Amino acid sequence: MSRFIPFVAGLGILLASEVLHGRWTDRWQTSLEPEASCAKLPKQDEPLTVGSWTGHPGAPLDAQDMVIGEIAGYFNQGFTHPRGYAINVLIVCGRPGPIAVHTPEVCLGGEGFTQALPRVRQVIPVPPPGKPAEFWVGQFYRNEGGLRKDRRQFWTYGANGSWTADDNPRLAYARYPALYKIYIMREMSPGDEKLDDDPTLDFIKVFIPEMQKRLFGSSP
Repeated sequence: MSRFIPFVAGLGILLASEVLHGRWTDRWQTSLEPEASCAKLPKQDEPLTVGSWTGHPGAPLDAQDMVIGEIAGYFNQGFTHPRGYAINVLIVCGRPGPIAVHTPEVCLGGEGFTQALPRVRQVIPVPPPGKPAEFWVGQFYRNEGGLRKDRRQFWTYGANGSWTADDNPRLAYARYPALYKIYIMREMSPGDEKLDDDPTLDFIKVFIPEMQKRLFGSSP
């Protein structure tokens, strides 16, 4: 009997692992996802206006990047504000496993960026009745032609109507058929600009409620 118990325990762990992997890869079900979730994204070629920010369609994502990241759909636009602020937004959608693992720390490193400061979790309030949105925020830089270029990057994950900055998003969202990840990027001058002064925070306060209506049909 004592030999049988470890066997049963090991079998249970193996089965649980297989079920979880099956959820990540849609092995156990026939589903219209993630295509159905991707179809809810704003049209890439139609400028989107949120608050005082005006959208400008961005370049199409590289086909190879789409394959590597297993991206089923995306929205990519730049936004400008009358005061001269400019930011870029990229939303990608696909199965939770692949979408969760490609973080800016990894992707930007491949583009020659160095992480200047450790990422921090930022909770950003949105107008009532919405719930606050959680974002990771990181600061990166690289040298171009002898000049330093700094970038502040925000990113968050959503699948069920909430936007969160999880330590392990692949595990946190494994049970969902599709996952959205929002990147919001702003080029900035080298230095110690305080996060509280970043105009991206004001953009997020109007952008997240708009995405909430489009993607989930309600306030966060």
